[in-house]
Amino acid sequence: MKKRVSEICNVLYGEGNVSCEPSNAEIAEAVRNKEFELRGFQHDLGTLQTEWQRAAQNNSDEFCRLVRMYHARRIAFFIVNGWSEPIVLRGDGCTIEDGLHRLKAALYKGIPEVEITVLSSATIA
Repeated sequence: MKKRVSEICNVLYGEGNVSCEPSNAEIAEAVRNKEFELRGFQHDLGTLQTEWQRAAQNNSDEFCRLVRMYHARRIAFFIVNGWSEPIVLRGDGCTIEDGLHRLKAALYKGIPEVEITVLSSATIA
């Protein structure tokens, strides 16, 4: 099933009240330099957080820079390589369960519609 990208809830990356959303310029730089992130966010979150915290050593600006770089490179990966998996939405048909990097790649590329799957309420619980 397809859904208009504009009808999917696009949330910002961040920690608490601090935005770690990559800019279009950071994404473009990752694409230009072929700097792609292969690790998935949900699957590798524990490892990623450990790396970010260790490298930042309680420096919130550095932590956010590393998070932004990861997301820019992950989005760049999908911009260049595309994707075959649908974006998974929760039962409300708007909130993303899995696929935020793919959504942001679609937004960056100006793709009007993407393949989606909507989870039933029973699947989420």
